Amino acid sequence: MKDIEDIFDEKKLKKSVKKAKIKSAIRIAIIAIVVFLVGGLLNVIISLKLSAMNFERMETNVKLSVTNGYISYSNDIVGFLGGSGRYKISKDIGGKSVVLSDRDVLFGLVPPINYFRSRGGGYHNAGEWPVSLWESGYKRLRFFHPELQYKKYQNDLENIDNIPDGKVIEMAISFDKPYKVDDIYSIISKLKPADIKWIWLNEFTEELINEYKYAIDNYDAEANGIYEGDAIGISLHDSSHFTRTSYASDYDELLENLKKSSSSDYKKLYDEIMERGKTSVDDAEILGVVVHGTKEELKELIGNPMIKATSFGVVVDHLY
Repeated sequence: MKDIEDIFDEKKLKKSVKKAKIKSAIRIAIIAIVVFLVGGLLNVIISLKLSAMNFERMETNVKLSVTNGYISYSNDIVGFLGGSGRYKISKDIGGKSVVLSDRDVLFGLVPPINYFRSRGGGYHNAGEWPVSLWESGYKRLRFFHPELQYKKYQNDLENIDNIPDGKVIEMAISFDKPYKVDDIYSIISKLKPADIKWIWLNEFTEELINEYKYAIDNYDAEANGIYEGDAIGISLHDSSHFTRTSYASDYDELLENLKKSSSSDYKKLYDEIMERGKTSVDDAEILGVVVHGTKEELKELIGNPMIKATSFGVVVDHLY
Protein backbone atom coordinates (compact mmCIF):
# COMPACT_ATOMS: atom_id res chain seq x y z
CA MET A 1 0.00 0.00 0.00
CA LYS A 2 2.83 2.33 0.86
CA ASP A 3 4.49 1.63 -2.50
CA ILE A 4 1.31 2.68 -4.30
CA GLU A 5 1.14 5.94 -2.29
CA ASP A 6 4.79 6.64 -3.11
CA ILE A 7 4.06 6.18 -6.81
CA PHE A 8 1.13 8.64 -6.63
CA ASP A 9 3.27 11.14 -4.69
CA GLU A 10 6.01 10.85 -7.31
CA LYS A 11 3.47 11.45 -10.09
CA LYS A 12 2.11 14.49 -8.24
CA LEU A 13 5.64 15.80 -7.80
CA LYS A 14 6.45 15.37 -11.48
CA LYS A 15 3.16 17.03 -12.39
CA SER A 16 3.90 19.94 -10.06
CA VAL A 17 7.41 20.33 -11.45
CA LYS A 18 6.02 20.26 -15.00
CA LYS A 19 3.45 22.92 -14.14
CA ALA A 20 6.13 25.04 -12.50
CA LYS A 21 8.33 24.75 -15.58
CA ILE A 22 5.45 25.73 -17.84
CA LYS A 23 4.61 28.71 -15.62
CA SER A 24 8.27 29.72 -15.56
CA ALA A 25 8.53 29.43 -19.33
CA ILE A 26 5.37 31.51 -19.78
CA ARG A 27 6.67 34.10 -17.33
CA ILE A 28 10.00 34.30 -19.15
CA ALA A 29 8.23 34.57 -22.50
CA ILE A 30 5.99 37.37 -21.22
CA ILE A 31 8.97 39.22 -19.77
CA ALA A 32 10.87 38.78 -23.04
CA ILE A 33 7.91 40.08 -25.06
CA VAL A 34 7.48 43.07 -22.75
CA VAL A 35 11.21 43.84 -22.87
CA PHE A 36 11.17 43.47 -26.67
CA LEU A 37 8.15 45.75 -27.06
CA VAL A 38 9.38 48.35 -24.59
CA GLY A 39 12.91 48.20 -26.00
CA GLY A 40 11.59 48.42 -29.54
CA LEU A 41 9.41 51.39 -28.63
CA LEU A 42 12.30 53.14 -26.90
CA ASN A 43 14.53 52.45 -29.90
CA VAL A 44 11.95 53.97 -32.25
CA ILE A 45 11.51 57.02 -30.00
CA ILE A 46 15.27 57.55 -29.67
CA SER A 47 15.91 56.91 -33.37
CA LEU A 48 13.15 59.32 -34.44
CA LYS A 49 14.62 61.95 -32.13
CA LEU A 50 18.07 61.36 -33.64
CA SER A 51 16.49 61.53 -37.10
CA ALA A 52 14.94 64.92 -36.33
CA MET A 53 18.26 66.19 -34.96
CA ASN A 54 20.07 64.99 -38.07
CA PHE A 55 17.54 66.71 -40.34
CA GLU A 56 17.99 69.96 -38.42
CA ARG A 57 21.78 69.70 -38.80
CA MET A 58 21.44 69.03 -42.53
CA GLU A 59 18.97 71.87 -43.01
CA THR A 60 21.23 74.31 -41.17
CA ASN A 61 24.24 73.28 -43.24
CA VAL A 62 22.31 73.61 -46.51
CA LYS A 63 21.08 77.10 -45.60
CA LEU A 64 24.65 78.17 -44.86
CA SER A 65 26.45 76.52 -47.78
CA VAL A 66 24.01 76.60 -50.71
CA THR A 67 22.67 79.91 -52.01
CA ASN A 68 18.87 79.68 -51.77
CA GLY A 69 19.28 75.97 -51.08
CA TYR A 70 16.79 73.80 -49.24
CA ILE A 71 16.00 70.13 -48.62
CA SER A 72 13.29 69.20 -51.10
CA TYR A 73 13.05 65.52 -50.11
CA SER A 74 14.05 63.47 -47.10
CA ASN A 75 13.55 59.81 -46.21
CA ASP A 76 15.00 58.28 -43.06
CA ILE A 77 15.27 54.54 -42.44
CA VAL A 78 15.41 53.82 -38.71
CA GLY A 79 17.62 51.02 -37.38
CA PHE A 80 19.04 50.30 -33.93
CA LEU A 81 19.67 53.60 -32.14
CA GLY A 82 20.19 55.33 -35.45
CA GLY A 83 19.64 54.91 -39.13
CA SER A 84 20.32 56.38 -42.54
CA GLY A 85 18.69 59.28 -44.33
CA ARG A 86 18.42 60.22 -47.97
CA TYR A 87 18.23 63.92 -48.76
CA LYS A 88 17.74 65.85 -51.98
CA ILE A 89 19.15 69.38 -51.96
CA SER A 90 17.48 71.79 -54.36
CA LYS A 91 17.07 75.38 -55.49
CA ASP A 92 14.07 77.12 -57.00
CA ILE A 93 15.01 78.58 -60.37
CA GLY A 94 12.30 80.16 -62.49
CA GLY A 95 9.59 78.52 -60.41
CA LYS A 96 11.12 75.06 -60.83
CA SER A 97 12.65 72.95 -58.08
CA VAL A 98 16.09 71.97 -59.38
CA VAL A 99 17.81 69.07 -57.60
CA LEU A 100 21.52 69.78 -57.10
CA SER A 101 22.61 66.87 -54.94
CA ASP A 102 21.26 63.56 -53.67
CA ARG A 103 22.95 62.53 -50.41
CA ASP A 104 22.85 59.58 -48.04
CA VAL A 105 23.68 60.47 -44.44
CA LEU A 106 24.17 58.14 -41.46
CA PHE A 107 23.04 59.22 -38.02
CA GLY A 108 22.60 57.91 -34.48
CA LEU A 109 24.52 56.24 -31.68
CA VAL A 110 24.97 53.03 -33.70
CA PRO A 111 24.72 54.11 -37.36
CA PRO A 112 24.54 51.35 -39.97
CA ILE A 113 27.40 50.60 -42.32
CA ASN A 114 26.83 52.29 -45.66
CA TYR A 115 28.86 52.64 -48.84
CA PHE A 116 27.98 55.84 -50.69
CA ARG A 117 29.43 57.01 -54.00
CA SER A 118 28.70 60.25 -55.79
CA ARG A 119 30.21 62.37 -58.52
CA GLY A 120 30.33 66.10 -58.80
CA GLY A 121 33.67 67.51 -59.82
CA GLY A 122 34.11 69.84 -62.76
CA TYR A 123 36.48 70.65 -65.59
CA HIS A 124 38.98 73.25 -66.76
CA ASN A 125 39.57 74.13 -70.39
CA ALA A 126 42.70 76.04 -71.35
CA GLY A 127 42.14 79.80 -71.34
CA GLU A 128 38.85 79.50 -69.48
CA TRP A 129 37.75 79.71 -65.89
CA PRO A 130 37.56 76.34 -64.10
CA VAL A 131 34.05 74.98 -63.64
CA SER A 132 32.84 73.28 -60.46
CA LEU A 133 29.72 71.16 -60.79
CA TRP A 134 27.03 69.86 -58.50
CA GLU A 135 26.42 66.11 -58.57
CA SER A 136 23.48 66.69 -60.92
CA GLY A 137 25.73 68.51 -63.40
CA TYR A 138 24.70 72.12 -62.74
CA LYS A 139 27.38 74.78 -62.31
CA ARG A 140 28.33 76.17 -58.93
CA LEU A 141 28.52 79.94 -58.54
CA ARG A 142 31.77 81.81 -57.95
CA PHE A 143 32.23 85.16 -56.19
CA PHE A 144 35.04 87.74 -55.96
CA HIS A 145 35.60 89.71 -52.76
CA PRO A 146 35.56 93.48 -53.51
CA GLU A 147 38.32 94.19 -50.99
CA LEU A 148 40.75 91.66 -52.47
CA GLN A 149 42.85 92.57 -55.50
CA TYR A 150 42.51 89.73 -58.01
CA LYS A 151 44.72 89.50 -61.07
CA LYS A 152 41.70 88.67 -63.19
CA TYR A 153 37.92 88.71 -62.74
CA GLN A 154 35.42 86.25 -64.15
CA ASN A 155 32.76 87.86 -66.33
CA ASP A 156 30.32 85.25 -67.64
CA LEU A 157 27.91 88.04 -68.59
CA GLU A 158 30.14 88.81 -71.58
CA ASN A 159 29.37 85.33 -72.92
CA ILE A 160 25.62 85.36 -72.35
CA ASP A 161 24.93 84.95 -76.07
CA ASN A 162 26.30 81.42 -75.76
CA ILE A 163 23.20 80.52 -73.72
CA PRO A 164 20.14 79.55 -75.82
CA ASP A 165 17.05 81.73 -75.74
CA GLY A 166 14.13 80.83 -73.49
CA LYS A 167 16.21 80.01 -70.41
CA VAL A 168 16.11 81.24 -66.82
CA ILE A 169 19.64 81.97 -65.64
CA GLU A 170 21.08 82.05 -62.13
CA MET A 171 23.97 84.51 -61.93
CA ALA A 172 26.29 85.58 -59.11
CA ILE A 173 27.23 89.26 -59.10
CA SER A 174 30.27 90.50 -57.18
CA PHE A 175 30.16 94.24 -56.47
CA ASP A 176 32.80 96.90 -56.98
CA LYS A 177 32.81 97.70 -53.26
CA PRO A 178 31.02 96.72 -50.05
CA TYR A 179 27.55 98.19 -49.49
CA LYS A 180 25.28 98.56 -46.46
CA VAL A 181 21.70 97.54 -45.75
CA ASP A 182 20.53 101.10 -46.46
CA ASP A 183 21.82 100.68 -50.03
CA ILE A 184 19.63 97.68 -50.82
CA TYR A 185 16.76 99.69 -52.29
CA SER A 186 19.22 101.41 -54.62
CA ILE A 187 20.85 98.08 -55.50
CA ILE A 188 17.48 96.52 -56.37
CA SER A 189 16.70 99.48 -58.62
CA LYS A 190 20.09 99.50 -60.38
CA LEU A 191 19.98 95.77 -61.12
CA LYS A 192 16.49 95.72 -62.63
CA PRO A 193 15.03 93.93 -64.52
CA ALA A 194 17.06 91.08 -62.96
CA ASP A 195 15.43 89.65 -59.84
CA ILE A 196 17.65 89.55 -56.73
CA LYS A 197 17.22 86.24 -54.88
CA TRP A 198 20.15 86.16 -52.44
CA ILE A 199 22.44 88.70 -50.76
CA TRP A 200 26.12 87.90 -50.19
CA LEU A 201 27.53 89.22 -46.90
CA ASN A 202 31.07 89.98 -45.80
CA GLU A 203 31.23 87.18 -43.26
CA PHE A 204 34.59 85.39 -43.32
CA THR A 205 37.09 84.29 -40.72
CA GLU A 206 40.42 86.08 -40.75
CA GLU A 207 42.09 82.75 -41.49
CA LEU A 208 40.00 82.21 -44.64
CA ILE A 209 40.67 85.74 -45.92
CA ASN A 210 44.40 85.14 -45.48
CA GLU A 211 44.08 81.91 -47.47
CA TYR A 212 42.41 83.82 -50.31
CA LYS A 213 45.18 86.44 -50.25
CA TYR A 214 47.84 83.73 -50.41
CA ALA A 215 46.09 82.06 -53.34
CA ILE A 216 45.91 85.37 -55.23
CA ASP A 217 49.65 85.94 -54.77
CA ASN A 218 50.81 82.40 -55.51
CA TYR A 219 48.35 80.71 -57.88
CA ASP A 220 47.20 81.28 -61.44
CA ALA A 221 44.75 84.14 -61.90
CA GLU A 222 41.95 81.82 -62.99
CA ALA A 223 42.44 79.54 -60.00
CA ASN A 224 41.01 82.16 -57.65
CA GLY A 225 37.54 83.16 -56.55
CA ILE A 226 35.14 82.07 -53.83
CA TYR A 227 32.74 79.21 -54.51
CA GLU A 228 29.23 79.49 -53.15
CA GLY A 229 29.91 76.89 -50.47
CA ASP A 230 32.18 79.43 -48.76
CA ALA A 231 29.90 82.44 -49.29
CA ILE A 232 27.52 83.39 -46.49
CA GLY A 233 24.31 85.25 -47.19
CA ILE A 234 20.58 85.80 -46.85
CA SER A 235 17.79 84.71 -49.18
CA LEU A 236 15.62 87.45 -50.65
CA HIS A 237 12.48 85.71 -51.84
CA ASP A 238 10.69 88.81 -53.12
CA SER A 239 12.92 91.82 -53.80
CA SER A 240 9.93 93.96 -54.81
CA HIS A 241 8.62 93.75 -51.23
CA PHE A 242 11.92 94.07 -49.37
CA THR A 243 11.64 95.33 -45.80
CA ARG A 244 14.37 96.16 -43.35
CA THR A 245 12.49 94.33 -40.59
CA SER A 246 12.41 90.99 -42.41
CA TYR A 247 16.03 91.45 -43.48
CA ALA A 248 17.10 92.01 -39.86
CA SER A 249 15.16 88.91 -38.81
CA ASP A 250 16.89 86.87 -41.52
CA TYR A 251 20.28 88.13 -40.36
CA ASP A 252 19.50 87.06 -36.79
CA GLU A 253 18.53 83.63 -38.13
CA LEU A 254 21.82 83.48 -40.03
CA LEU A 255 23.79 84.12 -36.84
CA GLU A 256 21.74 81.50 -35.02
CA ASN A 257 22.45 78.95 -37.76
CA LEU A 258 26.18 79.65 -37.52
CA LYS A 259 26.02 79.22 -33.77
CA LYS A 260 24.18 75.88 -33.80
CA SER A 261 25.97 74.44 -36.83
CA SER A 262 27.87 71.19 -36.34
CA SER A 263 30.70 72.60 -38.48
CA SER A 264 33.72 73.85 -36.55
CA ASP A 265 34.40 76.38 -39.34
CA TYR A 266 30.95 77.93 -38.97
CA LYS A 267 31.26 77.99 -35.19
CA LYS A 268 34.62 79.74 -35.53
CA LEU A 269 33.06 82.30 -37.88
CA TYR A 270 30.26 82.91 -35.38
CA ASP A 271 32.77 83.48 -32.57
CA GLU A 272 34.71 85.99 -34.69
CA ILE A 273 31.52 87.85 -35.64
CA MET A 274 30.67 88.14 -31.95
CA GLU A 275 34.20 89.33 -31.12
CA ARG A 276 33.96 92.02 -33.81
CA GLY A 277 30.59 93.10 -32.44
CA LYS A 278 28.87 92.58 -35.79
CA THR A 279 25.65 91.47 -34.14
CA SER A 280 23.40 93.89 -36.03
CA VAL A 281 22.35 93.81 -39.66
CA ASP A 282 23.71 97.38 -39.90
CA ASP A 283 27.20 95.95 -39.43
CA ALA A 284 26.88 93.38 -42.21
CA GLU A 285 28.49 94.57 -45.44
CA ILE A 286 26.96 93.45 -48.74
CA LEU A 287 29.52 92.16 -51.23
CA GLY A 288 27.26 90.90 -53.99
CA VAL A 289 24.00 89.20 -54.91
CA VAL A 290 22.56 86.27 -56.81
CA VAL A 291 20.01 87.20 -59.45
CA HIS A 292 17.65 85.26 -61.70
CA GLY A 293 16.66 86.47 -65.12
CA THR A 294 16.20 85.72 -68.78
CA LYS A 295 18.92 86.27 -71.34
CA GLU A 296 17.33 89.57 -72.37
CA GLU A 297 16.96 90.77 -68.77
CA LEU A 298 20.55 90.02 -67.81
CA LYS A 299 21.89 91.67 -70.95
CA GLU A 300 20.67 94.99 -69.55
CA LEU A 301 23.24 94.65 -66.76
CA ILE A 302 26.21 94.71 -69.15
CA GLY A 303 28.35 97.75 -68.38
CA ASN A 304 26.77 98.35 -64.97
CA PRO A 305 29.52 100.13 -62.97
CA MET A 306 28.65 98.44 -59.67
CA ILE A 307 29.29 94.97 -61.13
CA LYS A 308 32.89 93.78 -60.81
CA ALA A 309 32.45 90.09 -61.71
CA THR A 310 29.73 87.68 -62.81
CA SER A 311 29.36 83.90 -62.73
CA PHE A 312 26.59 81.74 -64.20
CA GLY A 313 25.12 78.93 -62.13
CA VAL A 314 22.01 76.88 -62.82
CA VAL A 315 20.37 77.42 -66.21
CA VAL A 316 16.92 75.92 -66.84
CA ASP A 317 14.02 76.15 -69.26
CA HIS A 318 11.07 78.37 -68.45
CA LEU A 319 8.41 76.62 -66.40
CA TYR A 320 5.80 77.50 -69.03
